[in-house]
Amino acid sequence: MTEKELIERLADAEHDSWARWMQWLFSTCKVNEDKSMTIPAPLVERWMRQAYTIYDDLSEEEKHSDRNEVMHILPIIKEFANRQ
Repeated sequence: MTEKELIERLADAEHDSWARWMQWLFSTCKVNEDKSMTIPAPLVERWMRQAYTIYDDLSEEEKHSDRNEVMHILPIIKEFANRQ
């Protein structure tokens, strides 16, 4: 696998991660009459806190969620490393 192929595979995995997040996010929102969405205040508060918290200071549950996302890309990285 070339570096360019690695970048494309990782970008594809990143898109999949983003799409899963957006689908989940939309499932938590209230759909307004004009088709816009409102994120519930508790989720906004939680995500704002998480966005301004360094990884080391996250709860174990929050770290576990981030580790699960890494598990989607780790096989791609391992495959690249094994071919080098």
